[in-house]
Amino acid sequence: MQPRRIAVANQKGGVGKTATVLGLASALSARNQHVLVVDMDPQGNATTGLGVELEDDAVTAYDLMSRTDEGTAANAVIATPWECVDLIPASVALANIEADGANDLIFRLDVAFEGVDLSAYSLVLFDCPPSLGKLLFAVLCAADGVVAVTEPTIDSVSGVGNLEETIRSVTRRPNPNLSFDKIVISRKRNTGEHTFREHELREVYGDLVAATSIPELAARQDAHSAHTQIHKFRGGRSLALQLAYTDLLDELNIAAKETAS
Repeated sequence: MQPRRIAVANQKGGVGKTATVLGLASALSARNQHVLVVDMDPQGNATTGLGVELEDDAVTAYDLMSRTDEGTAANAVIATPWECVDLIPASVALANIEADGANDLIFRLDVAFEGVDLSAYSLVLFDCPPSLGKLLFAVLCAADGVVAVTEPTIDSVSGVGNLEETIRSVTRRPNPNLSFDKIVISRKRNTGEHTFREHELREVYGDLVAATSIPELAARQDAHSAHTQIHKFRGGRSLALQLAYTDLLDELNIAAKETAS
């Protein structure tokens, strides 16, 4: 059985998108389930967060996007220091793809995964760039579903709306099977502003907003800086984040129950 391929996205940076990818990967790892993280952000924060230092000749997401070549994703997968977590890494060269005018550009990532056996994984998570450009469109063409990550701020509803319209554009033609799975509220603080904006999001989007929200705690950045999965990190109220990401994984219900042997 092939796993679902989930794009974790928002056109705005700094909302906790990469932290959500790594938090879900950590929750799967804690259950001994295998996950593939695909870093599609030229900043490469998921790559560094997983403790990966790229060799000069490493195959990266840039290679998958620089040409149309079936099945090449298999050549880009590497192991990471995190147990049960593999990675297709990103490098800064990926930023050059936005200037590529090839007509088939947005289909290249999907073609790169064509025929690749992913049955060893319970889930594939794409960490998307903070934009609505060609790289995001390429991910959406290759994905089965989208999880939008947003902070509860004044711009959150409009930001999610822009992403929703992008998803609609993709489903109208290149990927009609793409689903908008959930909106995840991240970096939540116990302030009146955040409480009000969360209520606003839930008023507009209803059950599409996940019941589980991710609190803003220092342990998130501390674990990232230490290249350590949150479920193995100690200190800084890390337990609250461990519970939040585990609950979110259960609520999303996007991973296979068991990893194929």
